[in-house]
Amino acid sequence: MELLLLLAIIPSLIIAFIVYKSDKKEKEPISELLKAFLLGVISCGITLLISWLFKINMIEKDAKILEIIIYSFIAIALVEEFSKWICGYLFLRKNNNFNYMYDGIVYMSFVSLGFATVENIIYAISSDLETVLFRAVTTVPAHVFFSIAAGYYFALAIREKNKGNIKKRNKNLILSFIVPILLHGFYDFCLLTGNYIFFTIYLVFIVSLYIFSIDNARRMERIDHPLDDKDIYCRNCGRKVTNKVCKCGNKVEE
Repeated sequence: MELLLLLAIIPSLIIAFIVYKSDKKEKEPISELLKAFLLGVISCGITLLISWLFKINMIEKDAKILEIIIYSFIAIALVEEFSKWICGYLFLRKNNNFNYMYDGIVYMSFVSLGFATVENIIYAISSDLETVLFRAVTTVPAHVFFSIAAGYYFALAIREKNKGNIKKRNKNLILSFIVPILLHGFYDFCLLTGNYIFFTIYLVFIVSLYIFSIDNARRMERIDHPLDDKDIYCRNCGRKVTNKVCKCGNKVEE
């Protein structure tokens, strides 16, 4: 049991270190990162509470495709991503330490790690070594990848708000909530079907998720500027631009 609990916690510690080191411009206070992590723990509690209130149980093995879709996208993805998103939103909306674009990814990742750690511990108590190892290399990173998308769009939403673009702010805020749900729902759907074809798709999706998330993180690093900076930067190369087309050839939105 001690080994399973250790394996349940180690992936989160490793990813937390990687995320922390990836923040190049301005390191976030450890105390704030711990708060974000603890909010992730709370978000797991919120998920369990919602599941209890709405009597959400494990889906049957012989469930139909439509039932799996509903269970994956609503019972799992919507509930879990809502719990993480609302905790992250309430924590960040007036947080003075959230002052750079990349901070959105950092803080939302730590919220996600808090959630994933508790979830992993629960599985470690009730499952076997194979399950815990599988979750260590797939589920824990996946939770962080969902939150990278959330943090990416949330940072863009705050930046647009500071520039006075309320329409774009609302669009990115919605995307910060919807995109993780879609990614998470598809992730669970492929896994829950129990079909070899969908499991193959699941493996391809995991690899694509790694690529997508790393690309988003690197893109945010390139445009990692203060949230209150009114200048426009190219999302491709990070240069400050004054025209509609950057020197790198990328068309820039006003």
